[in-house]
Amino acid sequence: GIGESSHLGEGTFVAIATLNLTTPPPFNLFGTATFYAANGDTFFTEFTGTSTPVGNGVLSVVINHTIKGGAGRFENATGNIVGVAMANPAVPTGTTTYEGTISY
Repeated sequence: GIGESSHLGEGTFVAIATLNLTTPPPFNLFGTATFYAANGDTFFTEFTGTSTPVGNGVLSVVINHTIKGGAGRFENATGNIVGVAMANPAVPTGTTTYEGTISY
């Protein structure tokens, strides 16, 4: 993903997620993510969340990230961020809004 934030500037992120579709909704998901600042500094997260169908193929997604360190100025980073999105697997683009705290 790409975006802008107060601590990263124009940044990017890569998330590797596993979504469990073998149970009734809401579906559980988990994984890891790396967030990249404009200057190349990074922080890492582990996350869990839920993906809930809301109709017409759209899913309401809530992801809870725990920050687990990083590199550069984020080397000893800690904190929590929550991502919220409406996702449609048939459309490869969308918007995720993140809010939370980071200490470094």
